[in-house]
Amino acid sequence: MMGNKSLLLVFAKNPTLGKVKTRLAKSIGKEKALEIYKVLLKKTASVLKTLEVDIHLYYSNYIEKDDFFSTVATQKKTQIGKQLGERMSNAFRESLISYDKVVIIGTDLWTLEIQDIKNAFKALENHAAVIGPSADGGYYLLGLTEVMPQIFLNKQWGTSSVLPNTLSDLKSVKLHLLPEKNDIDTFSDLEEHPTLKACIQ
Repeated sequence: MMGNKSLLLVFAKNPTLGKVKTRLAKSIGKEKALEIYKVLLKKTASVLKTLEVDIHLYYSNYIEKDDFFSTVATQKKTQIGKQLGERMSNAFRESLISYDKVVIIGTDLWTLEIQDIKNAFKALENHAAVIGPSADGGYYLLGLTEVMPQIFLNKQWGTSSVLPNTLSDLKSVKLHLLPEKNDIDTFSDLEEHPTLKACIQ
């Protein structure tokens, strides 16, 4: 067991029609995009069931009471800030007061495995930061042992510049990179995972 000084943050959007998987919705429609997002939420929650660290779930707008994470998350909160960088920075700042190692993930990764998260916490034992790079130029996981506000500033979130700019911000600290994975953001992403695509057929 990793102990209570390790914390996993899960950033999720409230599953609202027209507000989730908007790029994917352009190809498959808002209703099916929402279905896919709910499947991804369920998958993420199922992966985390046996993780032996505290888990704080941060919803985008309001706390969902009866959701897939009700038996997984030790706390549910709402994200604070106008844009993603500010929201993540605030969550890390709050969390690193009480925890030594903090890792954040989203809910867009069909191939997420519990070992990815365990490896991230393990890396933070002797690294200041850990990143799980996404194929689209972003990242699916970020872990820190200290507050680093600079990595959340001046980013064009949702673009391919996020990862290289973040790596540049972290060049002076000891950084560990996890294997690259791919978020489900577009129809081509969905096409790569027939089992997920089958959920809407």
